[in-house]
Amino acid sequence: MEDEEGYTALNLRPKRGGSGGPSQPGNQGSRQCPGWLQVALGAGNLILSVALLLLVVRVSLLVSEKGQTPAAPGSDGAGSRDPSTAECSARLERFRSQLCPPAQPGPAGGAGCKLCPTDWQLRGDKCYWVSRGGDMWTKSRADCSARGSQLLVIRDPKELDFLKDLTQVSNHFWIGLSVSSPEKAWTWVDGSQLNQTLLLVSGPAEGNSCGVVNRNRIRSDTCSSVLRWICQRDAVPL
Repeated sequence: MEDEEGYTALNLRPKRGGSGGPSQPGNQGSRQCPGWLQVALGAGNLILSVALLLLVVRVSLLVSEKGQTPAAPGSDGAGSRDPSTAECSARLERFRSQLCPPAQPGPAGGAGCKLCPTDWQLRGDKCYWVSRGGDMWTKSRADCSARGSQLLVIRDPKELDFLKDLTQVSNHFWIGLSVSSPEKAWTWVDGSQLNQTLLLVSGPAEGNSCGVVNRNRIRSDTCSSVLRWICQRDAVPL
């Protein structure tokens, strides 16, 4: 229409997609967010997305580093063992087969495989070391301590009988037995008292007396005498 009224109505009709268009239903009178706020919201969404992506990557790396999966019910977990642990176990088994002699029946064999340091002799759960030189009892005791051991403590007649094979000589050897005065009983270096129903000491128990072993016998001697000695320590299970 070309009349004036129609021209006016045509000019007042809002353009589609224009910034001055009417609000959507239910949002009458609302305004669009300013441009700077839209930019800020967009940047926030981008930062959140990046953070979630980094979190997913981190979790994936942790899972790959563990390299373990839950063991199935009834399994012993062998499938999830670290390869390095399995390799160490295999090496240990090889060492056992090469270093450990077959277990012998009786106390001499002991239970399982046990090892002693170089120059020490194994019997049961103990390692024995026999000195080559001689010294006083107190010096002998100090030497054993420096070796991470102690002067020999004999527990029963069977161990005493073993000593005659260990020493293989007729010399006397200091053991961890002493008495400080006639009123006190013979005492081992670990603080326990000698059970004289199992082991007897020949000779006087005077002040400054110390115990020596000669083959399978125990006797008293002056602690200032210069003799060889026997140290003991626990065997190391392998």
